[in-house]
Amino acid sequence: MWRQLLEYTDTIGRAMVGVAGVLLVVAVLSFVAGIVQASTGHAAATLPFWLTTMGCAIIAGILVYLASRRGDFRRR
Repeated sequence: MWRQLLEYTDTIGRAMVGVAGVLLVVAVLSFVAGIVQASTGHAAATLPFWLTTMGCAIIAGILVYLASRRGDFRRR
């Protein structure tokens, strides 16, 4: 799916997918940092990590959706 998305979309769509990939990496790192905070007894300090994880994942999903809408999959 990712290969087709990158192949059949334009430059702006490819940039959207690239930014979405970076945001997903940030989301995973933030999730791991939140787990580390919670496991060391600082559960109250995990809210910023949770918000970052959810925000990045939602924005990445929206960007991938918008990039797929820009793609010309009919050429396939």
